[in-house]
This record gives sequence, structure tokens and C-alpha cells, in this order.
Amino acid sequence: MSEVRRVVSKAGWRLVLIDYFRVLAVVLAGSLALAIVARVVERVFGLGAQFAPWWSQAALWSGVGVLALSAIAALVRKQRTLAVAQVLDERAGLKEALSTSLYIEKAQDPWSRNVIESAQRVAVGVKVGQAIPFEAPRLWPVPVGVGMALALVWFAVPNFDVLGVHAKKTAEVKKQEAIQAVKADIQTRENELKKMLEKAKVQFEADEANNIADEMKPEANDPDALKRAAVKKLTALTDKLESEKEGEKAAQAEAIKEAMKQLKQPGQGPLNEFTRMMARGDFNKAAELLKQFEMELADNNMSPEAKEQAKEQMKNLAKQMEKLANDQQKLEKKLEQQGLDKKAAAELAKKAASGNPEDLKKALEQMQNMSEDQKKQMMEMAKAAQQSQGQCQKMSEAMSKAAQGMSQEGLQQEGMEGMEQMAAELSEMEMLQSDMQNLDAALDETKKQLAQLAGECMGGDCEGDGQGLGKGKTGKFREGTSQRRGSGTGGPGQGNGPSPESVATDYQVDKVKADTKTTQGPIIGSRLVYGEQVKGESVLEFSDAVEAANAEAAEAMVTDTVPREYHDAVKTYFGRLQEKVKKDKGTAPTPAPAPASPK
Repeated sequence: MSEVRRVVSKAGWRLVLIDYFRVLAVVLAGSLALAIVARVVERVFGLGAQFAPWWSQAALWSGVGVLALSAIAALVRKQRTLAVAQVLDERAGLKEALSTSLYIEKAQDPWSRNVIESAQRVAVGVKVGQAIPFEAPRLWPVPVGVGMALALVWFAVPNFDVLGVHAKKTAEVKKQEAIQAVKADIQTRENELKKMLEKAKVQFEADEANNIADEMKPEANDPDALKRAAVKKLTALTDKLESEKEGEKAAQAEAIKEAMKQLKQPGQGPLNEFTRMMARGDFNKAAELLKQFEMELADNNMSPEAKEQAKEQMKNLAKQMEKLANDQQKLEKKLEQQGLDKKAAAELAKKAASGNPEDLKKALEQMQNMSEDQKKQMMEMAKAAQQSQGQCQKMSEAMSKAAQGMSQEGLQQEGMEGMEQMAAELSEMEMLQSDMQNLDAALDETKKQLAQLAGECMGGDCEGDGQGLGKGKTGKFREGTSQRRGSGTGGPGQGNGPSPESVATDYQVDKVKADTKTTQGPIIGSRLVYGEQVKGESVLEFSDAVEAANAEAAEAMVTDTVPREYHDAVKTYFGRLQEKVKKDKGTAPTPAPAPASPK
């Protein structure tokens, strides 16, 4: 019976596999039909955002489920051995030989044994594959058709979004993307500014910026509010940088630069270029030239004549620095320009030169006709002048010491100390100048970012609630409970624009000049008025301007900034200006020499 059972078992598993594909076609068609229903529900009710994360998972697990369910169903429906033998007998044309032998398998009579032996011989020649061939199930077109229908529904059915869920979800997704983009952009800008502020040595902590921006109360889920808060921070930072640029440090840098402009060439010698760089305010280059000069002395690469010339130049520079350190006229003129009379300006300049800040502060407090801002400004101006004069004094001492310590053999110990002291002063001025340049760069970057963000709001990207710099978008009027102000007439809030329902109201504006009494005090404003010129006024300022311009022209011709063919014209022009200064003053002061062409 082993041969009979072998072919029957083989036929049984072929029948199970055939039934598996039949069940698979039915279950697959059902799962595809459910997918069609789900897709239609998604498109009609706008549930794409809710369904989207599940489609890939559903496709995977439904495929696994269809295969597993079909296998389970085929195994459960597997026919019994006798039924399989009957099917095999019928399809192989064995006239129930196999099924009969299985039925009488336990019988011991001769007839039964003869039937069983005959079935064994028949089973050896049975070809199960031919008797029970594999074939496609009759329902195979059903899942194919349902799959095509699913593809059609998937791509052809529009998004009706009956409940508006899809529109809300899409808007929320776009809003979140906009928030992330705004945050990333703001963070990039802040990181760039942070580096520039560190170079400029300006402290502007995040807490300070956040406290300033708290007035805006930006919402974390509102990209426009984030932009407006960033604009607020940049505005505060711009104000701080502007204040730093007008502060004591900037005034000191400007004062020392103005003082160096008054340096003249101390005769011919190796220090000509060094002096020119000092007068230009290029302290970095001046320090390099001084270092180079010191190395040439150390290497004894300088002729005795050049050493003697350098010594004389050092003495001359020391005298000029000493003169600048004791010069109070520049400060007096600046104080007079701020509204002080000549006597008060001279007294205040004298207090500044004393080096005692308390005396200067007391002198300013006694000036009752000045505002606190004016006192602060003059205090910074006086301190800057004091520090500038102190630096000039140190450089004078350094150059004098270097000159005294210089001999034909080179620099002695005293001369080396003077050179080191001068190099230290140049380094300090270079650092101060670098800080100001970094401050300017940070201020420019801040203004650039502020213009970009404000431009986005002005362009309508920020729908203004009135508190930012954006103009907002103007829409139709509708009521709102918000008390915020915007530039448009639409949306909640009080718009600056005219309301469509506004009605003209009778009113009249009268411009009345207050009856005030003019008293003496500092000048708080000025304006250019076209009219007849009053002769004899502003002579001092004109004279100063001529002297400054004359010095700059001389420097320009020495450095060949002005082409040589124009030198005569420049000298004639400034000569006529000096004649006019003499005529307006009514005196005959010793005129400044006209710019001389370099030899």
C-alpha cells in the first residue's frame, strides 16, 4: 500500500495548491475592493493626510495577510485521503482502483488481497502531474479587473474634500514648513551676527534681545510673528550698535585719527613712509614699517647718514606728538560747535586736560542750560580727547626715548625700550581701529538683515498685526476684538487705512504757534535757508576747512594721488582760498604754505 499512499498524497498536495490559488484570487479581489472603498472615502472626505502614512503599511500587511489567509483556508479545506483517491481514480481513469484498495486495506480475504496487489501495480504507473495538472483558477480575471479599477480610482478620482479636512491639514503642513524655514533662516542670521559681534567686542546677550522682543509676544506657531520678533531684535541691536558707534570708544578712535592727520613730514629720512602711514591712520602698516626699521638697525644695514636722519626724524616726531598732546584748541572748537561759548569751552577743555574725570563731571553739572544727553555727549567727547592726548604723550615719550637711545652702532637699551613702547601704542591704536571696523561691519550686516526682513514684511509676506514693520495686506473690512493696529482695513484690529464704511466727519485743524520766549542756550537744531549771505559770519569754520583741505591736497600730491599735470591747478586753487580767508578775517596771518609738488 505504500505506493498507493504515495501517489494519493502527492495528488492531495497538488489539490491543496490548486485550491490555494483559487482562494487567493477571491481574497485578493476582496482586499483590492476594500482598497477601492478606502481610496474613495479618502478622496471624497479629504482624509489624505490621515491615510497617507498608512497606505504603505496597508499594502505590505494586506499582501502578507492575503497570502497567509489563502494558505490557511486551503489547508482547512484540504480533502481527506479517500476523497483524494477518488478524484485521482476519476481523472486518471483507474476505475476506482486506488480508492477501493484504500477502503479494503485492512481486509485479509484473498479477493481483497488480490485487489490491493492490483492497485499497487497500477499506482506505480500513475502520472499524477498529468492526471491533476496545475491550472489558473477560473476567477483569475476578477482580481485583475479589481486591480485595474483600483488604479483608475487611485489616479482619476479628484480630491473632493467634502469636510475641508485636507485643506486644513495642507495649510497646517505648509505653516509648519514655513515656521521651520523661518526659524532656520533666523538662526542662520543670528549665528552670523554673533560671530561679527564677537569680533567687534559688543555684548548683546540673547536674554537682552528676548526681553526687548517680549513686547511682540511672538507665537511659536506663527511664522509672521517670528519674523516681526526678529525685526524687533535687529532693531534693538541696530540701536545698540549705533550707540556704540557714537560712544566713547568710537570718539577716541576718531580723536586719535584726527590728531594723526596733523602730523607733518619730519624731514627727509628712513621714517618718511612711517610718518605718512601714521598721518593716514593706517596703524597696522605703520607698525610693520617700524618693525622693519628696527630690524634694519639691528642688522646694521643702514648707512651712518640714514641713522642720523632717522634720529632727527624721531626728535621731530616727538616734538609734534608733544604738541598734539598739549593741543586743546581742537577740543575747544568742537565744544563751541556743540553750543558752548568760548569761555565755557576753554574751561571745559582745561578740565579735560587735567585728567581728572570728577572735575570734568562737576564742570558739566554746573551747566544748567544743557540737557543730560548733551552733557553725556560732551563728556564722551572730552574723555576721547583726553585719551587721545594721553596716547600722543606716550608716543612722544617713546619717540624721544628711541632718539636718545640711538647711536651709530644702532639702538641702545633705552632706544629699544622706546621702540617697544611705540610698537605697543601702535598695536593699541590698531586694535581700537580694528574694533571700529568690525563694529561697522556688524552694523552693516545688521542693517542688511533688518532691510531684508522688513522688506519681506513690507512686501506682504508678514500679514501685519500693526506691531511690526510690515504693512500687512489690505482686505475687506470685518469686525474683530483685537486692539492691535495694522496698516490695512481688513482683518481684526484697527487699520490705519480708510474703512470702506467710514463717513466724513466735520472738523477743523488750526495750526497755532505757541507764545514762547527765546533765551540763551545750546543750539538744538539747524537748517539750511536760501537767502542773502551775511558777510563776516562763519569765518573761523571756513578757515579751518581751508586748512584741512589744504593739508589733504598736499598729502595727495606727495603720494601721487593727484596726477602731476594737475599740481599747478591745485596750488592755484588753494592759494586763492587762503587769500579769501585773509580778506574775510581782515588780518594778515601767516598763510599756510601752498601744496608743494614732490621732487
